Amino acid sequence: MEPRSPKSALGLYKETRIDLDPIDSNSVVHIQLPSTGAFARNTRPQRRILNTLPFSKTEEDFRRQHIASSSSLYFRKSHKYPRSYLWRCLEGNTTLELRSGDLSKGEHEKREASLILRIVFPSVIRHGGVALADSMDQDVLNVFVLTKNNEIYTLSLRPDFFCRPEASADDLERWCKIFKPSSFSISTPHRLIACTSLELLVSLSDGRLMRLSRRAGEDGSTWQEAAYNDGQWGASLRGLIRWQGNTTVRHDGQVLDQNTVVSAFPSPDQRHILAVCLNHTLKAWNLETGKTTFSKDLLDRRREPQEIPRIMLDPGISTVIQVFEAHSSLRGDQYYIATFSPQQSGVLKFWGVRDADHAENGVRDLFPDNVLKVPDPDDGALWTMADFRITSARDSSDIDIWVLLRLNRRYRLYHKVTNMEQLPSTWEWGWSIAVIGSAVPEYSVEPPAKISDVDPEDSTEKWLDFIFCPGRVPEVVIEAGLAIHNSTQDLSSERVSKGSLKERVAHSVGSHVLLDVSNTDIGIYREHTHLEWMNFWSLVCDLDQSRWEPLSLALDEFAGMPWLTFGDGCSAVRACGEIEKVAFNTEEDLRIHFRMTHERTIESEDEIFPTHLHDLAILVGAATQFRASFSESLQLQCRDTVQQNLWQDSLHSVPVQMQSFYDSCNFVEEISDKQYNDVAAALKPSGGFDTFDTYFLRSLFKKFLQPMSTEVSGLLSTKFGLRLLVKGAQEMITLHKRILTDILLLVVFVDVEVDREEHEMENFEAARVYTEVLSLLSEYQILEWLATNRRPDPHEKAESRPISNITPQHTPGRLTTVLENLFAVDTRPQSYTTRSQSASVTGNIEDLLKWVTGGNDPTVTKERVLVNIQCNLLKNNNIDLASSFLLFQPSTAWATYFRARLHLLRDEFTEAAIFFKKAAYSLCKRLFSSNSHINHTNSLSHAARPNPTIDYPLASSNLLSPLSAFFLSSGPANYYTHILSLFEPARAHSHIQAFARLALQFSPPPDQASDLLARLFASSLALANYDAAYSALVRYSDRALQHNALRSLIDEMAAHGYVDDLLALPFTSLKVEVDTILAEHARRELLTPSENDTPYYKILYAWRLRYGDFRGAAAVLVERLESREGQRDRQGAGNMGGEVLAEYLLAINALGMAGEEEGWVLVGGDGEQGRGKVTAGESGKRKVLRLQDVRRGYQAELDRRSVLDSGRWGIVGGEEEDDEGMDWS
Repeated sequence: MEPRSPKSALGLYKETRIDLDPIDSNSVVHIQLPSTGAFARNTRPQRRILNTLPFSKTEEDFRRQHIASSSSLYFRKSHKYPRSYLWRCLEGNTTLELRSGDLSKGEHEKREASLILRIVFPSVIRHGGVALADSMDQDVLNVFVLTKNNEIYTLSLRPDFFCRPEASADDLERWCKIFKPSSFSISTPHRLIACTSLELLVSLSDGRLMRLSRRAGEDGSTWQEAAYNDGQWGASLRGLIRWQGNTTVRHDGQVLDQNTVVSAFPSPDQRHILAVCLNHTLKAWNLETGKTTFSKDLLDRRREPQEIPRIMLDPGISTVIQVFEAHSSLRGDQYYIATFSPQQSGVLKFWGVRDADHAENGVRDLFPDNVLKVPDPDDGALWTMADFRITSARDSSDIDIWVLLRLNRRYRLYHKVTNMEQLPSTWEWGWSIAVIGSAVPEYSVEPPAKISDVDPEDSTEKWLDFIFCPGRVPEVVIEAGLAIHNSTQDLSSERVSKGSLKERVAHSVGSHVLLDVSNTDIGIYREHTHLEWMNFWSLVCDLDQSRWEPLSLALDEFAGMPWLTFGDGCSAVRACGEIEKVAFNTEEDLRIHFRMTHERTIESEDEIFPTHLHDLAILVGAATQFRASFSESLQLQCRDTVQQNLWQDSLHSVPVQMQSFYDSCNFVEEISDKQYNDVAAALKPSGGFDTFDTYFLRSLFKKFLQPMSTEVSGLLSTKFGLRLLVKGAQEMITLHKRILTDILLLVVFVDVEVDREEHEMENFEAARVYTEVLSLLSEYQILEWLATNRRPDPHEKAESRPISNITPQHTPGRLTTVLENLFAVDTRPQSYTTRSQSASVTGNIEDLLKWVTGGNDPTVTKERVLVNIQCNLLKNNNIDLASSFLLFQPSTAWATYFRARLHLLRDEFTEAAIFFKKAAYSLCKRLFSSNSHINHTNSLSHAARPNPTIDYPLASSNLLSPLSAFFLSSGPANYYTHILSLFEPARAHSHIQAFARLALQFSPPPDQASDLLARLFASSLALANYDAAYSALVRYSDRALQHNALRSLIDEMAAHGYVDDLLALPFTSLKVEVDTILAEHARRELLTPSENDTPYYKILYAWRLRYGDFRGAAAVLVERLESREGQRDRQGAGNMGGEVLAEYLLAINALGMAGEEEGWVLVGGDGEQGRGKVTAGESGKRKVLRLQDVRRGYQAELDRRSVLDSGRWGIVGGEEEDDEGMDWS
């Protein structure tokens, strides 16, 4: 019968790639196993913690250090966490790397299995020499490794090894055992297969199959050996004599017999070993008798013995057999076998097994009359099957078939669900395909365009933003590309070794340009700069593409999730969402495979008849085709125009905006008649331009607004799962944004260009559609911002890991996208018990996107969510990100308030004050609902999910305390008091003063008013605004506070030389207090004189003169003269300076102005001199000094100075001199 190959495939799955660089710093545990040879140098294990993976200086180093030669995933049968493990072989097959590949864990699981084990073996690991098994009696992962030294390592790894670094510091001999089978001295091992943790299979180069078994509780240091062969007499000789000839094949340095097993499985009843051999045969061995029970050609053909060597399988192939059970058997079959033959471009054969011990009647070819070929991409290339998996469907009697095809670095993954009975008749139809990443066209993934002469932007910034966009390329690839790029111009690595990776890349590219450009022409310089960036990006792309060579296909049967592994990555194969189905498939495919789409129609609430996916595919395909025909300049112009219309408030009507949009894009000149006709032809299958029906378009928009799942799964995402979730969200955001942009451009073009007389389009409300598309596009631009901007994860603290033999390293929190650390971490994964994890992951991604925009709560508007995001950025001091996010902030008072908070953090106090005042009117009103209370512990999470106990406008990510929230929304006085307190830490005294005045205008309560006056006084004093300080001072109601403030005012004004201003202040009711304070300062000045002291006696003298207290003014000077006289008596005669004469004159002047009757002061004793207390004198008697006494003292001082000036030192200072002066006693 003619071979039957699938005709076409529907894109129902999407591959989401995951990079394998370490998630956390200090998370790579590097273990060097000791050598076992007699003359080995390295006899002790070495263990250390790597902060990051090693960087490569050449492409060869990069491939050796980061590109795996083999890799796969293993899924434990136990459901304990961690359950999934990803392993790969690196460093020339000498290093085995293991990590957890779980996407979720139980909500009560506190551990995070984020560590990576890199185990270095003393000998090279054989290809196909790694096998994993779940321990049957312990919570342990058994890893079996076969090396070229013919040793089998048994590694017993506890889950803690992947959770705590110190767990692997245990004695190596406790978890690593080595066994060298005696049979390996006769025959070379080829492949290792783990049936269970207690049973291994090893295929030998002489065609035998060796079974190694151990009892429960044994550690793997010893195994029981049993060998199986085909039972012929020549088989016993093959182990002793190395036969070579046309029945042998050389592979990897070995000579393999034609009977060598390339792949084997135990039967489900554990009674037989089912294997495919190199000579294109399927064999079975009975484990009890050790005999071969049947041997069949893979295509069930009868071959003569001499024909057998003509057909040989590739010894490097690993998956050519699958054993599975079906819920419904055919004619009493116990289980089934599927084998693959590369003959006839790849054929799958299905076998039914009733009794494997009876070859004739117990094993049969299920479809002998059918040749079931593997899918063919039908592009003329020679594709080969790299791997396949067949298993029973989760909830039906069907079987799942997954086939991985490969052509160099290209690959295709096909899937089919079918019933065993209907398999031959349905083989050609019903196939689906997984869409790989490169199948999503998007102009944003293209390199930045060359900077023109009039472009104000710098090409370096554009390129750096493009290259370092989260999720695009791991930094380890950029590091390798940088090293290779430097080597091309012999640029020393030391010259660019300092600074961040971004800085080093910019420096390297700039250095190359400077080396090439010798003139100063800016145009030539920009041309060379663009070319050099293109060269660097091309180099990085080549390195990155080398990471994605497919290695294996793995299927998590319990979760229903297929995985692909690559040289330096893996990908989860998830189900497509409805929009993705429309985007990834043609109208014809969707129409032909109508029944394969689970949700076949999309309904709008305004329409009577549902819309089919294939109808929507026509519209989406036409829009995509329309934009793809644009020139590069038109693409850029359209992008800028869309950006302007998204965030620019327009005063014009929507039709005028659409016309302006059309004119800005210059469609009238850029779009040709051919492009117009192509759009008409693309829309023709659905009715041409009449396809533009408002309800029809809104049925598509509805899919962008799907509600969140209400399921509570009890699961939490792991860090590895978050990486997948965010990467899937980035892909979905990019795709959805592209589709909406395409639709928007086509809607504008059709509305303006299409003649309504020729095409009526009666149900096309262009303005309504335009508005809805812009609204959706704005949401996706916000999502794109969240998914492409990173910050240190606020959930993690910079802490060191306690490692026994490692010096702790303090490292900052890892950089994650805002989408991840603000939303994804709190997204509960959907359960995969009722449906496959492949579908659940897509649901998780859609839930995440919906959660960001408000979730299922209709009261949570987009504006509130945007403000909450800004609050979180401000609270975590992400000032640059918050500044960038200002573009999306609404024009509400709540958003304006937090905009002011941002300006405050940026020390832009004037702008902050402006926006605080702008938001005042609305926010001064009480915003609390009467029956609600504020819960600030997780405000952003609750803002997205409905919670009746929270007032969402005030959910501010703990940026506002409950007290601040109360002050903010309970009247103008409290509002301005709150604003004032925000400026205080920054010491913005002018704004503190301004807002204190505003708060006082609204008559606050006495206690609050007193506090405001104190703040107003302090800020005015700091600004040297003494009039304002005095104004606040006189309004004090607390006398004690007023007195303290008065003292501060006097001190500040006197210390800074504002004496005239101080004397000019009225001090209506505070004159006595001012006089007392000045007198205290003047007296203290007499007791402890200092050159730097403020001359308070002069200030006090001037103060008393100003208010007509002449006798009091004179008393200040007389007291000072008395102090000087006492000082002279103690120190002897000398020149006291010219100040004494001046003080005498001032005292005489003051007493003279007091009049004859008032021109006296009291001196001596404890009384007062005029109005001041006297401290000089010992007798305690007081004496009246009149004007003539002071004049006599002045004359005596003049005489004394005359004596000093004449040089008559011997008679100076006696009693005669004292008698001539004032009598102080």
